[in-house]
Order: sequence, then C-alpha cells, then structure tokens
Amino acid sequence: MTRATDLEIAYGPGGLADILLPGGRVSIRGLCGTARSGTDGVVFLRQVHGAVILADPAGGEEADGMILTDDRRAPGLRVADCLPVLILGKGYRAAFHAGWRGLAAEIPRRMTERLPAPPDWVVLGPCICPDCYRVGADVRLAVLDGLPPEGHPPGGLDLAKAALDGMLAAGLPAETPVLRVPECTRCRGDLFHSFRADGTTGRNLVWLTPLGGGDEVAPDPGGGHIPTSGNLAASSGNSCGTCNCTKPPARRDR
Repeated sequence: MTRATDLEIAYGPGGLADILLPGGRVSIRGLCGTARSGTDGVVFLRQVHGAVILADPAGGEEADGMILTDDRRAPGLRVADCLPVLILGKGYRAAFHAGWRGLAAEIPRRMTERLPAPPDWVVLGPCICPDCYRVGADVRLAVLDGLPPEGHPPGGLDLAKAALDGMLAAGLPAETPVLRVPECTRCRGDLFHSFRADGTTGRNLVWLTPLGGGDEVAPDPGGGHIPTSGNLAASSGNSCGTCNCTKPPARRDR
C-alpha cells in the first residue's frame, strides 16, 4: 500500500514556501499572500465543494478539479482547511480541492479515472489535521463509505488519508510517489488561514508550476528569492500527534 512521505519544508514568514520536485514546483502562500503578479499563469476555479473536474479550463469556472494539458499554465487552489491535491504526469498538471463534501462525492476517484497517464508524483497539500478535524458520525460515514476506516481517530477525519485511499481504490499505481505537507492549517496559525480556527474568509494559495530542466529558484513577488526545500524526511516533534504543529490544537466540534 502506498504511504505518503512527509515533506520537510523551510517556510518563510507567513507560510511562504516553494518546493522543487522533478518537473515541477509546488508553491504555497499562507498568511503572507502574494502579489497579483505572483500568480500570473495560475488557473483558479470557483470552488464549490463538489466533484466536477474540467479539462483545460480558462479559469473562474464553477468546479473543484482541473487537468491542464494545453500549455504551461499552472493549476491553483484556494483552501482554508480543506485538502489541496496537486498531480504531475507526462504532458499534464492536475489539481483538486477536497473537503468532506468533495470526498463524499468521490472527487479523488473521478480525478484518478480521468488522468491522461499515470502520475509522476502526487502532493497532498496543507490541510487541517485529523486531531483537529472533529466531525459527526454522518460525515465520517459519508466520506469513508467503501474506504478503509483505519487511521481516522474517533470523532475525527484524516482528509489526506481519505483522498489517497480514494485514489488508490480508483487505480492510482501503488508505486506512485506521494508527498504530504504535514503542517496543520488550524494548529499553525503563524503560517496559515484556518476557517475552523477563527472563521476566516482568508485563503491559502497552492499551485503547481511545470518546470524545464535544472533546479530553478522561484522569484519572490517582492523581488528577492524564496528559499526552497523538498527534502523527503519524516517529521518529528509533533504536539498533536499527527502534524508539525508548535502548540496543542484547541478542538471545536461541529
């Protein structure tokens, strides 16, 4: 069974990070945000917590997933606790947004079945950790229907595990490298927006830029350079037991 490998990320102030991987760069902008020019060439959708996936959208359409094959544009997602998933494969870049409603609607399966070719890698981006994400029995049942229930804490839900399990059930090759951003959006209030933490309307931005040969360094929107880190190392020293938080989570049931 494929297991996600935790990324060890050197964040700049306000949740700023760029992760260089073979063929692509994953960019994360949390509280710091980004200048408008910083997302030139990034395609964002109007996300609605569903399972619609579009091929080569122009941007702004109502959907929660996309596959880009037409040019070198970058798929991007806006999240505040939900899981962003980025996928790179031969000739395409893909992304989908997965909260519990999208998972219940099987967006991981729908995306996996529509991919033009097996992925080179999958990145599970920053989201709320299972110790912080308290849900009712009805939500757990809706999301985990047909998926293995192991690994989800009592009264909680692991969005990243549910998404990966859904992709594997739909045929994601078991040898696919799967990388995970381990920091919890709710625990790490110094890095990320979190709706569950404070009802924010702010959103974290995550996108995937295709790269040519060589290790490129992302230009900072302010004119400098952003430190990058893509070390595939397991995380440690977690306060809540599941993520790289620096303080225990203050739980709030919904």
